[in-house]
Amino acid sequence: MGTTQRINPGVTNEPNWGDLSNSITQLAKTLEQQKKLDDEEAKENVEDKKEDENDDGKKPVVSDNSKQYKKLLDRRTEHIKSMFRNLVKTGGGRKAIASGKSSSIGKAGLKSAGKLAGFFTSVASNGLDKTLTDIGFGSLQGKSFNDVIDYLLIYCSDSNQGMDETAANKASCEIMKEIAAQSDNDVKKYQDLIKELVDGQGLADTLCKFWGLYIFEHLSQRFEEKIQQQKGEEVSKETFKIIKDDILGRVKVLNTQRAVSKIDWNKAEGRKEIEKIFDSIIKIICNEKN
Repeated sequence: MGTTQRINPGVTNEPNWGDLSNSITQLAKTLEQQKKLDDEEAKENVEDKKEDENDDGKKPVVSDNSKQYKKLLDRRTEHIKSMFRNLVKTGGGRKAIASGKSSSIGKAGLKSAGKLAGFFTSVASNGLDKTLTDIGFGSLQGKSFNDVIDYLLIYCSDSNQGMDETAANKASCEIMKEIAAQSDNDVKKYQDLIKELVDGQGLADTLCKFWGLYIFEHLSQRFEEKIQQQKGEEVSKETFKIIKDDILGRVKVLNTQRAVSKIDWNKAEGRKEIEKIFDSIIKIICNEKN
């Protein structure tokens, strides 16, 4: 992978990542312990089967690991909560992150979210051909669907390659690829899908998902390699799958709770709404009430 940033918790004016790193390590540890329980249970099942085959009339001793599993799941939930709280803490708090004032997380995300919203709304208002011309792609004539998507993946990526920009770039690309995958390599269908997004609540939902992916990428690129080195590839993959599923699950809950309203995404109210969505995402992952 090679993307994990070397973290020095003691540098002045730099975020302290130590607590966040520890939360993720402890989360991975619960998965390691669960795997051990699974292995023990599988072994006991094999032995029980052998005893059944040689039944001498004795009642088999049943091993019940359910209490241990429950404890592990409870600990895992607490470590996930701690991880999100510590991520927000390292960024200087929810308000600093959501407004783009944090030095470590938020600024590149707001820029990319604005770019995505601007592109989608322009396609809905002016059509794909004119929008692509306006952003430097040129005319659609003689171009393939893949040419369009390849250009958009570059367009949505920030040329700066800091940790924040990388997280925003990966989240933007995943959103673009997801919409492209639903278009069956058809430019008109791609345009129609985008129009549908903008006309309903789809764009707000898409931005919610973008923020979820963006937060996940911040965690993944900083710590996934470290967990792989400490716990092995299998535990590392499962740890970050759980983190991603948890974030996107929370984002879906937020989508169902948001009121639908018409937003002009190209004006100040659009940027304000993007910040508001981001703030709501941070609130929901941290279980904050206010």
